[in-house]
Order: sequence, then structure tokens, then C-alpha cells
Amino acid sequence: MKIAFISYEYPPDTAFGGIGTYVYQVAQMLHQCGHHVEVFTGSNLRSISELYGDVSVHRVQTTRQDFAHAIAPIFAERHRHIDFDVLEAPEIGAEAQEAIRLVPDMPLVVKLHTPSFLIRQINHVKPTLSRQARWLLGALRRGQIPKPYPTYSYQPETDLERFYTLQADEITTPSQALGDRLLHAWNLPSDRLYHLPNPYVPAPELLQIPVDTQTQTVTFVGRLEKRKGVLDLAQAIPQILKRHPHTQFRFVGASWDSPQPGLDMQRYIERMLRPYLSALEFTGAVPLDQIHQALAQTDICVLPSIWENFPNVCLEAMAAGRGVIGSMAGGMAEMLDGVNTGRLVPPRHPQGIVETVSELLEHPDRRIELGQKARDRVLSQYSLERLAPLQEASYQRAIARRKAIGSRHKIDRSVQVERLSQLLDA
Repeated sequence: MKIAFISYEYPPDTAFGGIGTYVYQVAQMLHQCGHHVEVFTGSNLRSISELYGDVSVHRVQTTRQDFAHAIAPIFAERHRHIDFDVLEAPEIGAEAQEAIRLVPDMPLVVKLHTPSFLIRQINHVKPTLSRQARWLLGALRRGQIPKPYPTYSYQPETDLERFYTLQADEITTPSQALGDRLLHAWNLPSDRLYHLPNPYVPAPELLQIPVDTQTQTVTFVGRLEKRKGVLDLAQAIPQILKRHPHTQFRFVGASWDSPQPGLDMQRYIERMLRPYLSALEFTGAVPLDQIHQALAQTDICVLPSIWENFPNVCLEAMAAGRGVIGSMAGGMAEMLDGVNTGRLVPPRHPQGIVETVSELLEHPDRRIELGQKARDRVLSQYSLERLAPLQEASYQRAIARRKAIGSRHKIDRSVQVERLSQLLDA
């Protein structure tokens, strides 16, 4: 097959998170299987077509907001030469919306990662009474009639990401949890939604880390933001230190906004835990090819996200043989096979973090056993050998469906009618 990917995130220029890692790994997997693969991506630095990791990559210098429009003509022109069989793109940002408008007969697979509305819902901070009072007084000072404090509301019928996803010939979700959630929130067609885990090839450096480390270090890896549960870990730290005073805590990741305007999350946590600063370390963002160094210096990884679809950091920690404490909310419960290869805590539950971290600190033999099982699970369940045939079958289904119904401009009237009726009802 001739397979194209559209994704703003892709290494090295825009390797911001899990989407870029996924696209890179699946592109390499499909290339190794003998398929012709090309990636259309964004860059902050350059516009260039190059061979990167044995795959042709077309980069356009643009912002994330303008990417869908900037990449579409580049994809359409390349398609005229290559005649791609299928296109895959993420739902977030509706990044292939313009591409399928220019090439309406292109079979499209939309891979779910985490839609923007879900991220906004989770990161939304309910305003305090004092903030609402400042909002009211500010309006009065300006001589304006005060309006209600803005709150977050979601209207799926006006969500471009949803409308774009409904145009896909196949929708794949790495975690069953996200698929189930969007079946209801987006009313997705169940006959086009398939559970397809992301393939994952661990870096050799991760697999070389001894499972039986004794560092007394607990590590959080990920962006320092509310959605990742970093504040719940911070609230648990004083109680953990009371039980285990020699424990060190490392935060690996870029610092995002905190609940206090003008203060980033690192500084917010440092103020929150001022008496315990000697037990804390903040490394900032770490390049993917150096993450093994951070994991080699830890015994336990705590990933207590409020919601998570299919976090690569969990797979990295599992491959490193760490004691992994993940969140029950989302895909980590599937990745860890319940509690067979790690531990799970409810979201927004600092006391659960206290108890599970204490368990693994007090029983290193149990933590080591879980770490070995976690490494074995990564190698067996997320290997190229297991997932490549499933990925190929997904593309074949999308190709067959598009062939059966024809061009979107001519045939997909049902989606257009549904969209129009929803907008009129709104």
C-alpha cells in the first residue's frame, strides 16, 4: 500500500508529545512491512522534503493553527504523483480537513488521541469566589453592566473535530476507554470505530535498565499541567515523606499553567511544598532520546492523570521495568492489564497515591516483580509483529468503504445533512 500521514507533530521539529511519537513509530513499522509511507508535517523552522528514518517527510513551516490549510496543497500535489491508497490523521485539530476537501475520494482513517474539548473540560478551573468578585468589580469600574463570569460549555454539534471525524472511513482508538467515551459524547458510528492499540518499539536503552534498582526516587514524567494529575501527586508528597523521609521526588516535563494566573506549575508546586523543597527536583522537558536516563534513576513512576488516552510515557516506564502507578481514568488501566503489571489509583485521589507509593517503597520485591511483568507485557502486546497486521486490515477496510461510496463531494450527503440540521437546531 501507499500510505500517507498528516500530523503537525513529528520528530524532530515538532516532537511535542505522544502523537508525534506514535506517527514516527507506525510509519517506521509500515515501512519495514514493505509499504510506501510518506509523512506530511509541520515545522517551526523550515519547509523541506527529506528522508528521515527511511521515510519521506514533507515539512511546512507554519503554526499549529494554520497547519491544516498549509499542508493540504502540498499533500494534494504529492498525491497527483504518488496516488496514495489511504490517508491517516489525528482527530485533534482536524488536520486533514482541507486535504480531503482537495482530494475528496481519498480513503481517510482518523486516529483518536484526545479531542480538544476533552482537554479543555479536564483543564478547566472553576473560578473562586474572589476571582468572580474581581470580575464583577472590574466591570463596574469600567462603567459596564456586569456579565456572568464565563464558564466552559461544550456544543458537540458545532465541533469541527467531531464533524471532520464523522467524515472518516474508519475511526481507530488506541484505548477502549476513549472509544466508549466518544461513542456517547460524539455519537460516533459504532460500525466504523475500531480498537487498535498503538505499536510501540522500546528504545534499547530502556530495556537495558536493571529492574532491581534501589534509588528511593519517585518520578512524575509528563507536562506539568492539571490534566496529568501532577497536583494530586504534590498533595500526596507530605504524607509519603512522613512515612518514608528519605524519598526523593523528580518531576520530568515542561511546566504549564497553574491554577494561579501568572504562575507556572513548577513555581506553584514549589510554593505549595515549600517545607519539602530538599526532596524535590524539577528537570524541565527532557528529549525523548534521553528519557531512559531519568527512568534509570527512579524506582517508581507515578502517572496519576485525571484522564489519559494511551500515554507513551506509561509504555516507556513499563519498558524500563519501573514500578508504575497509573490512573484508572482512561487507557492506562488497559495498558497495565489492571493491576497485573502495575498499580492503579482513582483520578483526583492523593490518598490513593500515598498508599500505593508507600506499598511499593515498603515492598521492593513486589515492585521489582511488577516491573518485570510490565516489561514483558510491552514486548508481547505492543510489538510490530502483533499490531502490523491489525493496522493493515484497518487501512484495507477504509479503502474498501471509500471505493464503495465514492467521492465525498458526490456521495456523503448523509453527513452533510446531519451537520446542517445540527447547526440549524443549535
